[in-house]
Amino acid sequence: MIALAPNALFVGRQPLLHRLEAMYRKGKLILLVGPSGAGKTMLVAKLSKTCPIFYAPSCRCLGDFLDALEPQAKLERGDLNLAPRVHRLVASLPKFGRTLVIDNVVRVPPKVAHLVRALMGTMPVWLIGRSSLPQEYGHVWPYLFAFKRIDLKPFSFNETRAFLAAAPFAGDREELLAASLRLHRLSAGHPAMLAAIVDELHRRTYDIKTMEGLHVLALHARITRVEAQLANA
Repeated sequence: MIALAPNALFVGRQPLLHRLEAMYRKGKLILLVGPSGAGKTMLVAKLSKTCPIFYAPSCRCLGDFLDALEPQAKLERGDLNLAPRVHRLVASLPKFGRTLVIDNVVRVPPKVAHLVRALMGTMPVWLIGRSSLPQEYGHVWPYLFAFKRIDLKPFSFNETRAFLAAAPFAGDREELLAASLRLHRLSAGHPAMLAAIVDELHRRTYDIKTMEGLHVLALHARITRVEAQLANA
């Protein structure tokens, strides 16, 4: 996909970014919630430039969770079984003075939940999820009362328009902005979908003056986005 300028990627997100930076410094436990494509992972990646973190892309499997974090803590797996690896990780991570960010938190199994519980007692932990239903988080849901919840909402219409104004675009910018309300509705204000739409406009020509052309554009953008997600899986 094309590289979007930072001012496009973080339209309307700077106040939240500053708030997260302040919470990082205070060592808060955070639950960041938002729909798929709202930009949660992108926001954390931006934050990590100034606030060092440990990052786990998911926590559905204890082995994968350990595999993701051990290299960041410069721990060699060796011939250790899961239990000693868990104890070593719990003892090692807090020494770095970083925050642990766990992405895609959904249906967490008991062993991973116990590890998260042990870590949140000794270091700041942030959980990133899509659901507003506590039970969807699996076995970590009893611990969510300790976390400060922050909702990452989709773009407003004005933010969608600002995004389209800032994104690189080789065509008629006024024509693109004229379609911003319809693009906002088609994308549901999700930054990832808007980025896919802009990317698709670099690939092919669409009649964005008509709803038919916009629907075809949005469909192709969704297909391209899914293909990119599958390629990176």
